[in-house]
Amino acid sequence: DSWQERDQGNVQTMSFETSAPASMETDTFEARLQNYESLTSYQPVEVGETILRNMPRSQVIVLKWASPLRYQFYKNLMPDIILDTCESCNRIFYADDLELQYLQKQACPFCRKPVAVVEPVPVES
Repeated sequence: DSWQERDQGNVQTMSFETSAPASMETDTFEARLQNYESLTSYQPVEVGETILRNMPRSQVIVLKWASPLRYQFYKNLMPDIILDTCESCNRIFYADDLELQYLQKQACPFCRKPVAVVEPVPVES
């Protein structure tokens, strides 16, 4: 249908046109996951803005890189597992593990950048 394939040396990508209907988003990722074992090489799935906007926000991980790099978007294929990212190094962690490290060490477990500690506000009686 609207598949576009690109082979750039050791990188191969497959993508839909940006005007693809939102219903194709689920089929794209689920079909790739089901056929994962039959793939001989890594092939990322690229989708257009329309499909990306229609994905549930809880399933999309956004890595916000500094300019001139572009943001990267990933889909969490196991939404029951909550993921979070370090805003400094953009590493993806299980949310509970990252929160525990922030509470214990007040820093990212990978880049060791300290997190801003919010002091509790005293309650007036």
